[in-house]
Amino acid sequence: MSILKKCSIIRNMKEEKPKLLVVDDELDQCDSIKNYFSKRNFIVSTATSGEAALVLIKKNNPDLVLLDIKLSANMSGCDVLRQLREHDKDTKVAVLTGDLLNEQAIKEITSLGIVEFLAKPVDFQTLENMIKKVLEKSYPKAVRFKRIKLKKDTSDFSLRRIAHDLSNITSDIANKCELYVLDTEEGLNKNKSEKERLDEALGVLKAVLKSSERLTDLVKKLSSLAKKEL
Repeated sequence: MSILKKCSIIRNMKEEKPKLLVVDDELDQCDSIKNYFSKRNFIVSTATSGEAALVLIKKNNPDLVLLDIKLSANMSGCDVLRQLREHDKDTKVAVLTGDLLNEQAIKEITSLGIVEFLAKPVDFQTLENMIKKVLEKSYPKAVRFKRIKLKKDTSDFSLRRIAHDLSNITSDIANKCELYVLDTEEGLNKNKSEKERLDEALGVLKAVLKSSERLTDLVKKLSSLAKKEL
């Protein structure tokens, strides 16, 4: 049974839970991160759009924001970061992205003030280590670590959890592909320009590629679990 570290912030002899905000348009990703860190004594809130993220940052004053660069709504992660820095220079932000960014994009994001830049898919242990490192720097005398043993059925690497995530991802891939094929077969795209049809096809391919990367991560977890069972 694995032993994990649990982080909590102590202020004025009273235990307070660190606050995280997860900003990602993939609801299952938000739920997975929230589930993982809620069990480790964090208060976790989530937002699936940039607009909602800015509201929650102002309302909850999180210790750290986990911000996905690519959001499907009107605002991208970069837009969120730019607007945030116009009036808030202090909120700590860690950027997560599954896209390959060019050097100029990376420089721009870094210049806006971030504490970490992580490529997706990122495993939970790496994410946990990063968050604890950031909190240690922020509260050098206040961060306390405890060793705890989690029950086997609460493990995020359980077969039940992996099966649930695999089902969600494969269903999402199938739905996107079936919708595109159906639109094409029924001629719903015939009035669109060649560029519009190409952009739509490219969007489907990018979404499938992103999902395939997450599938690869789950296969690694499944392989790791299988080795432990041997």
